[in-house]
Amino acid sequence: MPVRKDLLVLPDTTGSLGVDMTDLVDAVAPQPYLITGGRALERHELTDQHFFGVIVLVPGRVKKLSYRGQSATFLLTDPTNIWGWQEDVRPQYAVPERAIVDALNHPRYAVSLTQALDALLLAASRDLGFKDRLLETVIRYRSPSAARRVGFVVERLFGADAAAPYRGLIGENRAPVLMRPRGSADGPVDGTWRVVVNAILEPERAIA
Repeated sequence: MPVRKDLLVLPDTTGSLGVDMTDLVDAVAPQPYLITGGRALERHELTDQHFFGVIVLVPGRVKKLSYRGQSATFLLTDPTNIWGWQEDVRPQYAVPERAIVDALNHPRYAVSLTQALDALLLAASRDLGFKDRLLETVIRYRSPSAARRVGFVVERLFGADAAAPYRGLIGENRAPVLMRPRGSADGPVDGTWRVVVNAILEPERAIA
């Protein structure tokens, strides 16, 4: 089966195509690369949604792939911002905390806000160390806007004490950021986090 001019998938001896789109990504993506967004959440069983699109952060240009009803979109990214996978595991999926922070801050990765919130709640309920790693991820993100969004969400879901460490990361700029980037600019402003609440924060999962 042709995928692109320089890439073919050959069936096994039974005639089956036992290759997933992410295997093709691993074959063509330059290092370092990171599969993030919905497909990473799916990999970690943090969503029951199947994502037909694969979002890949890469340091060099790669043409989009299409294969068996799926697509892979390669986003050119500064190599210093490509991190957060399990060592010696291929393909290179974002660990849960990186995938969730990406989903909250980049709607173009095609993960809804509800899906991201549900994944966050599920990850926190499964792993006592998850909230600490989430904070470490936001620190490494080096983005006051990301810190505002995640801090706001953490406060809503887990309370003020859990969100307190994020307050020193939100920066000095007084201009509020959109909770959902690229969305409407309408909505109430949370003065603590300097976030325009332009989306409904209602996870489908119950908050413990």
